Amino acid sequence: MASPRNYDLVIWDWNGTLLDDTQMCYQIANEMREERGMPLMRGVEEYRQYFTFPVIEYYRRMGYTFETEPFENISVEFVSMYAERFPTAPLQPCAKDALSAVLATGARQVLLSATGQEKLDEQVKHFQLNRYFERVIGNSNNLAHGKADYATQFLCESGVSPARALFVGDTDHDFEIASSIGCGCALLIPGHQSRAHLETLGATLIESLCEVPELL
Repeated sequence: MASPRNYDLVIWDWNGTLLDDTQMCYQIANEMREERGMPLMRGVEEYRQYFTFPVIEYYRRMGYTFETEPFENISVEFVSMYAERFPTAPLQPCAKDALSAVLATGARQVLLSATGQEKLDEQVKHFQLNRYFERVIGNSNNLAHGKADYATQFLCESGVSPARALFVGDTDHDFEIASSIGCGCALLIPGHQSRAHLETLGATLIESLCEVPELL
């Protein structure tokens, strides 16, 4: 007889969680800094120390003042460079194995991202991941707002109690969303924020996505 699950639904974050795009984002950020005569970050760990939400605060941490160009222009430039290079980014190690293992338990899965819906659909199709998700939920813009609202809406529509949902992400923002709606949360350490920062949150931390099925 199978053991009862702790969770009936896994809500997956995309960037930095299933998609291993941290190195690419660091490289793009450094190229943008170089174009503007700003000092280069010395490595991915420095990038992880800067990264935060809302995204405008991340740019402020990196030294952008928005006195000579607006945040919107900087964001559009990053999104354009990211879209061009996206095909070079891999999935996180064990991503497909974890998705398959969760699916095998009978738990439901959805993908939730701040990426625009059309672009997110293209990215998920690129990796042939659609079969794992009940729904792929993207944003209506590319400025990284609104994930909590989308998560809440899906939970209401799905009939799943928040306490029976596990949010898997890689940032403090993901932890804040999970906490605000009453979901469990696991954060992947090799993502967009530093281990030292993630350890201050009190969240469940995982070294690999292979650990997710064990949490169910």
